[in-house]
Amino acid sequence: MKKALLAIFSICTLTLMGCNSIGDKDTLIARVNGEPIFKEDYAFMMRVGNIVPNTEQMRKASGSLFSRKALYTVALQKYPEFKDQLAAHNVFMENYFLTFVYQRLYTMDRLMYSDDELAFYYDKHRDQFADSLSYMNLRDKVADAKYIESNQDSLKSYALRYRNLTDPSAEVKITYDVKERFVSDHRQRIVRETGPALLKKFDIQETEIQMPSVEEYYEKHKDLYKTSASFVVYHVESPDSASLAKRFKGKKIDLPAFKKIASKYSANVETKKAKGFVGKVAYGHSLPYGIGFVSNMFFELDSLPDGAVSSIIRSESTGRFHVFYRASFIPPQVKPLDRVRKAIEHDLATTANYELDSSYVLVTKKGEPAIREKDVLAMYDDNPMMVRSRKSHKQIVSALALQLAFGSEAREIGLERSWEYRALRRQSDVDYVISLYRKKVIQRVAVPEDSLKALYARMGNPAHPNMSYEESRAELNDWFEIPENLMKRTYYYGQEDYLPDSFEQARKRVFETAHLAYRSYRWDKEVVTSWGTAKVDLFADNITLLPQEWSVELAMRVADSLYTQAKNLNLAYIAWSGIRERYVDIDSVAKKATFELAHIYSDKEDYDKAQREYRAFYRTWPDSPDAEKAMFSRGFILTENMHKDSEALKVFEEFKKTYPKSELNESVEWLVQNIKSGGKLADDLMKKIESEE
Repeated sequence: MKKALLAIFSICTLTLMGCNSIGDKDTLIARVNGEPIFKEDYAFMMRVGNIVPNTEQMRKASGSLFSRKALYTVALQKYPEFKDQLAAHNVFMENYFLTFVYQRLYTMDRLMYSDDELAFYYDKHRDQFADSLSYMNLRDKVADAKYIESNQDSLKSYALRYRNLTDPSAEVKITYDVKERFVSDHRQRIVRETGPALLKKFDIQETEIQMPSVEEYYEKHKDLYKTSASFVVYHVESPDSASLAKRFKGKKIDLPAFKKIASKYSANVETKKAKGFVGKVAYGHSLPYGIGFVSNMFFELDSLPDGAVSSIIRSESTGRFHVFYRASFIPPQVKPLDRVRKAIEHDLATTANYELDSSYVLVTKKGEPAIREKDVLAMYDDNPMMVRSRKSHKQIVSALALQLAFGSEAREIGLERSWEYRALRRQSDVDYVISLYRKKVIQRVAVPEDSLKALYARMGNPAHPNMSYEESRAELNDWFEIPENLMKRTYYYGQEDYLPDSFEQARKRVFETAHLAYRSYRWDKEVVTSWGTAKVDLFADNITLLPQEWSVELAMRVADSLYTQAKNLNLAYIAWSGIRERYVDIDSVAKKATFELAHIYSDKEDYDKAQREYRAFYRTWPDSPDAEKAMFSRGFILTENMHKDSEALKVFEEFKKTYPKSELNESVEWLVQNIKSGGKLADDLMKKIESEE
């Protein structure tokens, strides 16, 4: 029940009242921990999400609006520094916000009509629109209708062209598809023409980036223009690896001895004459004299000293076997400028990344600096997954220039004072602060530094071996904190994936999976807890809230009721899964939830998951009074439902040894005998029952 127990609302009246103007959308309808929620927040949510009132989609969206507001307030309370980060983020994003409002909500949605104009048209022509939908769900259709009514002459001309008619006096039927295409073409024309027109209107231009000279670039990037590392090598070749092994096994081989073996036994005719001499070979290149490509040779020789002999290595090209002697290593050398000049000229013209000072002006507005390199760097920081390249740099600059143009136009027509802009900013504030908070929760480090360093020195990063200590602190913290029941459940639920390793032997591999789940569970608990403890003040009579999850006890009562009373297996599954995830650090709760989930899987006839959960239960909590029931249930499912009799027999044999005094042993023995009889006992029993009937 991860996202269950959130706010659910009945808002039919709320969304329809006052939709004939903008003015009353700033009506306050609720506060969550003191933070306001306005009617315009609902209107924005409906318009952008195309959400229909009085639907499950609307109820979920409404619940998310309240719960995320609660999370936002908790985040700001715990981390006041987020306010400064948010302020800086909003300054950087202002043109983007204005661009979104202009493009999506003013141009594409409203076709550049004011909201008052469209609302007036809607009131006047309400019989043209579906009664079941609110104005906000129909606003783009209202704009379409108004545009068509206002451009009848243009529509007729369009219809003539659409029907390939040349006589302007010809009668033409204007059908629905003609009207739809007429408006669609208008929208596409706006998209195609508005951006370039606004760039020209506000004299916004991208500056030409001055690349360094060839000489300057060469001096700064000599490492890019080096020869490959090379080895001087000898070899002995054979079609048979066993014969090569005999020549070198247990022998200390120096160069004279290696030459002697090569000249006597090598199967390569060309190098045999030269006593195995191959010469200088560049790292990653194919070898001469028919040897071909031997990639493993480079990896091995790289780890050996001069004068060392390799193991037996197979050529990928020929399939023949080789032993190599590393005579010497030749490190990479910087190539002279004259040799690489043309390559540098090509790189500067095509692929070389820009290396600009943060104050470098990239875009001007009416001749004045408007966008600098620091703005591009901020975009990269805001999108860490974006690859930093010349292509992406150009794309960012062009996007920022367009946002500047649309933002300038939006200010000129007053969109920064619109209710839509206010609602967008509030939603963005919540989204941004929650993203900062989530990162804090996911990457939380609470374990003392000396303990983290000691663990890293002993075993490195348990999930990502190649990470540095600083990069590994969050994973190291999780290694100390992760509940043992989660680790064991992960192993025993998917035991087949870890065998033949025992739990302890597979601990690192288990952690790779379990720690990601642990982080997700930790965040989910923050989400639910923030809503469960939120103070909500309602100022509209038609808003109702489902109970908040005040405690784990409440959550368990609800989950138990869904399973035992409502008999709703799907909701019960969601409820118990959420409980186990959120309260995994409470061992008794995780144990109860796992047992219930095993039952639910069984009732849903998802037998493989059921038997896995039962196994995870009795292996993780072997001392539980329910462990023998779990083991018996698993054995029963394996034989009766999955027909895996050999596995079932192993489970039942273990059961008899583990629980010799169990009341279930009689049933276990009958099931064992039935399996060994090939099902004859069950058949005989059924015949007996049928005869008695």
